[in-house]
This record gives sequence, C-alpha cells and structure tokens, in this order.
Amino acid sequence: MKRIRIMVRKEFMHIRNDKLSVRLMVIPVLLQLFVMGYALNTVVRNTPIAVCDLSGTPQSRALCASLQHTDLFVWNNSSPDPVALRRRIDDGAIKLGMVIPADFVERLQQPGRARVQVFIDGQDANSSMVASGYLNAVILRWGSEYLAGQLHRSGGAGGPVRLSVNPSILFNPLLKSTWYMVPGLVVLLVTMVTGLLTGLSIVKEKEKGTFEQLMVTPLHPAHLIFGKTIPYFIIGLMELIAFLVLAIVWFKIPFRGEVGTFLLFGCVYMLSSIGIGMFTSTIARTPQQVLFLIWFILIFFLLLSGFLMPVENMPLWVQRLTFINPLRWFTFAVREIFLKGTTLRDLWRELAIMGGIGIAVFGGALALFHRRLS
Repeated sequence: MKRIRIMVRKEFMHIRNDKLSVRLMVIPVLLQLFVMGYALNTVVRNTPIAVCDLSGTPQSRALCASLQHTDLFVWNNSSPDPVALRRRIDDGAIKLGMVIPADFVERLQQPGRARVQVFIDGQDANSSMVASGYLNAVILRWGSEYLAGQLHRSGGAGGPVRLSVNPSILFNPLLKSTWYMVPGLVVLLVTMVTGLLTGLSIVKEKEKGTFEQLMVTPLHPAHLIFGKTIPYFIIGLMELIAFLVLAIVWFKIPFRGEVGTFLLFGCVYMLSSIGIGMFTSTIARTPQQVLFLIWFILIFFLLLSGFLMPVENMPLWVQRLTFINPLRWFTFAVREIFLKGTTLRDLWRELAIMGGIGIAVFGGALALFHRRLS
C-alpha cells in the first residue's frame, strides 16, 4: 500500500505541474456541458411551412391563421399553386407544405371529412414525423373548434359525442429535453475524462522514457497500474459531483434520487472507462493513437447506449449487442435516479451488469498490461 500511495502522490504532482492537463480537465468539459446541454434539444420548433390556399374562403384563411399563431412553425408566405409549393420543398426553403383544396368549404358541410394535402420533407425522419404530428394536431383542433361553432350557431344539440382526454405526464411534466439529455451528457463527459486521461498518462510515460525507469525499481506492475489509475478515479468522482451540482443549480433539473446511489454507479462505471484507457495505452505507442482508439470506442458506445435514440428502436440483434456496453446501463441508471428517484433496490440488476463488465474490462486490461511488461 505504501508503494501505491507513493505512485498516487507522484501522479498528482505530475498533474499539478502539467498546467495544460489541468485546464483540459476543467475548461473544455464545462464548456461542453453548457453548450451541448442547450444544443441537444429534441423539441422540434420553428419548422418552415407554406400553404397553397386554393379555397380563398374565410374558413381556409382561419385555418392558415391558426398555423401562423404558434411558435411550432415559421410562416413562409403562401404559394399560388401546388407545383410552386412542391418546388419550394425541393429547394429546401420549407419543410412542410399544405394544400387547401378549392372545395374545402363544401366538404366541411358534408358528413365526410374535408381533406387537405400535406407535403413533408422527410430527410430527417424523426423531426419530420414530429413536425407532421404538430401540424395534424393544429388542423384537428381547428376542425373541432369549427364544428363546435357550427353546432352552436345551428342550435343543434345532437352532434357527435365529444371525447375529452386528460393526459398526466409523469417525471417530466413540461417535456423539457434538457431534463433527459443533460444526465446522459454527464455520463459521456465522465467517460471522456477518465478514459482519455488514463490512456494519455501511461503513453506519455512511455514517450518520455520514464516508464522503463519505473520498471527497474522495486515497484510491481500492479503498483504502477493502481498508482496511475487511482488519481483519475478520484478526478472522475470529483467531476461527477461537479456535474451533479451544475445539473441541479444551473439547468434546474430535479434530482429525486439518492446521492449515494448516484456516486456508487459512477464508481462502478469508472472501472470500465478507466479500464478502456488502460487497454488503449497498452496497445498504443503515441498519444495520437490513444485519441483515435478512445474516439472509436466512444462513438460505438455512444450510438448503442440509448443516449440519442432508444435501444428499443434498434433491431433485436443490436439490442443484444448493447448488453456488453457499460454506457447503456450507466445512462439508464443516471436518468432513472435523476428523474424518477429510483433506488438501488430497483437498479441492482443494472449495477450487477455494470460491475461484471467493469471487472472484465479492468481485469483484462490489467492482464494485458502485465503481459506486455513481462
């Protein structure tokens, strides 16, 4: 233990004297959290839209006005005919286009439905479907209000039965995307800090030639490894606490769980992230190679973690592949702890899987590192 403490102290002295590394551990990470916390927004707003009104009646103009008086769309003037409307979508000037037919009012008076045609730029499938859903909701709301007005003016009491829906949105009642994205972003940034700094620290020792000097001392390879990884484990834990405070104080995200459970998951997860840093430093010879390997692994983990897209939306064989991804389980656990207040009693399965992955990754990296030295 004494030799490990000496190595840990030596590593902290190295970090303190390396001013650039200290800045890289603090400034870029905080900037990423602030910028990406606002930039990663799943709410679809300000979608450019134009309408071709072939009816030109008060009813059609009222429908157009309902689209103009919402912040979901940006009104982009009207088009004289459907061909011009379609051309504007082809040119990228608008994302949605609606054509109101000439017999719009006549069809409103008939028992059947009055239909309007909608053109959708479907390049971004998710945003297009969300914006289309918003447009359908606005049209249906206007139709319901128009029907209610017609019944009121005619004095009819026997209209169609009106169904009222009273939704209750749990855990995120205002549907703020920052409440969902920032906790996942914390996981990503902690991964970058612990994995990247661990890998770079060992590779720099190799480049300077001090690594060989350490190996001729009475130090055991295990002393060297733990002396190199414990400082970055502590730094990662401090980063987690800082992110927790920023998420609560700055982004106003409610933290409904237990701090101890949150930090426990962070400690178990860092077995995997630090193990990845050790693994890359073992097979890499330069800092550039470490950066490339960490980036490659991080992109793979990120896309299969559920951070940007739900795991349930992936093919079944890909879902099975994500079981070996520690980022998936940590991201899920952090969001559950933040927004739902889920306790360790309900998250023991995720913790056990993360622990198994962490032991396998860290143990494998340690064995490979020892074999390379022997």
